[in-house]
Amino acid sequence: MNTAQRPRSLSAGQPARQPRHLMSATALAAALLLAACGGGDGEAPPQLATGTADTAGPVITITDSVAETNATGDVTFTFNFNEDVGTSFTVDDVTVAGGTKGAFVRVSGTRATLVVVPTPDAVGTINLSIAAGRVSDAVGNTNAVVSSLQAYNTVIPIVETRIVGFSEATPPVLAGFGGAEDATITADPTDASNRVAKVVKSPTAELWAGTTVSICPSSAIVRLPFSSTLTTVTARVWAPAAGIPVRLKVEDAADGTKSAETEALTTVAAGWQTLLFNFANPAAGTAALNLANTYNKASIFFNFGKTGAAGGGGTFYFDDLAFRGSSFTVACPSAGGGGTATTTSITMDEATAPTLTGFGGAEDSAIVADPTNAANKVARVIKSGTAELWAGTTISNLANQAIAPIGFTATNRTITARVWSPTAGTPVRLKVENATDPSKSVETEATTTVAAGWQTLSFNFANQAAGTAALNLATTYNKLSVFFNFGTTGAAAGGARTYYVDDIVYPAPAAAGGGGGGSTGPVTFSSGFGATTTVQGGAYGGYSGSSVDGFNCGAPAQCGSGGSFTPAVAAADSGFFYFYQTPTAVTSLYAGIFVQAPGLTTGLSGTGDTPGVSIAGKTSMSFTFGQNPEWFNGPAKNFGVILTLGKYYNVGSASAPAACNIKLLAAVTPTAQAATRYTLQLADFTLIQTCNVAGLTPASALALGPLSQVDFQAVGSGNPLPPNNGKLVGANMSVSTGSPAVFPTTLVVNGAITFE
Repeated sequence: MNTAQRPRSLSAGQPARQPRHLMSATALAAALLLAACGGGDGEAPPQLATGTADTAGPVITITDSVAETNATGDVTFTFNFNEDVGTSFTVDDVTVAGGTKGAFVRVSGTRATLVVVPTPDAVGTINLSIAAGRVSDAVGNTNAVVSSLQAYNTVIPIVETRIVGFSEATPPVLAGFGGAEDATITADPTDASNRVAKVVKSPTAELWAGTTVSICPSSAIVRLPFSSTLTTVTARVWAPAAGIPVRLKVEDAADGTKSAETEALTTVAAGWQTLLFNFANPAAGTAALNLANTYNKASIFFNFGKTGAAGGGGTFYFDDLAFRGSSFTVACPSAGGGGTATTTSITMDEATAPTLTGFGGAEDSAIVADPTNAANKVARVIKSGTAELWAGTTISNLANQAIAPIGFTATNRTITARVWSPTAGTPVRLKVENATDPSKSVETEATTTVAAGWQTLSFNFANQAAGTAALNLATTYNKLSVFFNFGTTGAAAGGARTYYVDDIVYPAPAAAGGGGGGSTGPVTFSSGFGATTTVQGGAYGGYSGSSVDGFNCGAPAQCGSGGSFTPAVAAADSGFFYFYQTPTAVTSLYAGIFVQAPGLTTGLSGTGDTPGVSIAGKTSMSFTFGQNPEWFNGPAKNFGVILTLGKYYNVGSASAPAACNIKLLAAVTPTAQAATRYTLQLADFTLIQTCNVAGLTPASALALGPLSQVDFQAVGSGNPLPPNNGKLVGANMSVSTGSPAVFPTTLVVNGAITFE
């Protein structure tokens, strides 16, 4: 890496000459950013001295920060005066229609700015004017009337990100409860080519009978990116009648006390429709949406509030659970613990096949070819014509008929299995027990709904079978048995029957992170930005430079920063931006935002280890990043993410020490100019600074020390960062905006930075 012209931060620690967020007032910073991105200072030249009396009033020139036809957000108007008007110009001298006045800044006697917020979710025109006689010069001459128009379109586009469908190669898991245990994935009743979720609410169902849908471990979905303006989840539903209340509940998969519920009514009978679930309107008696919570679990309740006995039962379908108003990557959090999986599976295709031990009339159990796919191996169980009602098969891959321990938790008590039965309506019981103490066991059941075909059944051990012990999370369960047509003897069934089972998936035990004691849950590096530090107390700020200012922001270049900070806004909605602009195109440029670990405000140490947070064993990083239109639409829009570890290395000598910290880089191709949530795989980072430690991989490097600093960078041309996965980090060095033209580069980081 060429570091000759880079700030010392890239080789030793915190960026040299690195300003913190330069303006403490959010409004001032926002105004400066928007003015800067919209066309330079625009300041008129001073008048030449003459020998005649001054009888001319000040001339006002109004420009704004929007280069496009329509503004899509706040607009900063800049007022330039051809002579000094002192303090005679105030915000009260400006009349605004079509918007609301925001921050007003008197930059100097010849320049001022005003942020105007256009009417939200509307199309219109901001009409800004200054009446005659409102502004005066030193000898009392006043201005003529002046005005400016700016069209805007702030209509929020309907963007939906589908979270759960049912036609995926890896289908979601359905776990019914309270009388909705008959929840399966099946063909759409109106389109056989489409797969949907079918929920049968039984005649004995509770009023709260429902179904949890999950695509991730621990019965989870991805975290829903709720914000103060984005509160709606949609789903396509099919109900037998109109006027049926459908409730949707979201909660924290790790803490069920953190939840929110809302309802919508069907208006179509026996047909599909899309329902909108707006969590800004909580269901009566339920908690309000809390933006500080994690919501990554979803359950749906058909005909909520009515028991099956009271007519609330029936067959319902749903599909296409989506989040409205935000585009984001749908990806499950990666496993922690050095790559340890969060689930364990028995697929019957293992190199060493599992052992099947039948009993009670199911002794004919063997690993055979799938009856529908000869390339796949499955477990076949024949329940004989003389079998007991409790005939079953133990499936094991360890000694003493054991399997690896099952990692049940308070929020994940479900095992799934693919089964094949010759008839629908067959009860299948699953039993787990302690391999050395059979008195410690728990059993539960699910019922097939498909005849002579495969389906995935969910066995929720929170709902134990009648007459059996309840799940005890303190018990080690490491033995598993399956019972087909439990409760019916072979004779009562009319003779021998053949069944199949495959792909048994169960929770793996939680394990400490490998290679340095990484934690098992998500690691929050920062949950948002306060006015002076992150919410976790880490320092943050910006830095920049280019070939026009000696690679350290200063004339003729300009730089500044600002944002929206807690506690004025929720942490998830908070954000920090940093801008850098030059009056001419440049040959090389860098600009960046740094965020330091919780509690770290002193930067990286030059003499010893720096504190941070351990992300050993984590496999993904998530954050929200945005950039200015000129950079995004320019020829080099990629941005870089740099992870700097806190462990100190001396790459010099004892007499002349040279500090070094290991650094990793990812080059990201943005998918949108606006602030967008990204999830990166840590395995895709490259090592750009190894401090002479040989044989490192990203995973082994992250195990060597805590993460102390995260940087988001724009870097171009003469200050290159090495390629990452074939991509180079870029910057805006050649795309101008405004008059007189400037060349802006703006970085925006919003909300949380997390590792999972």
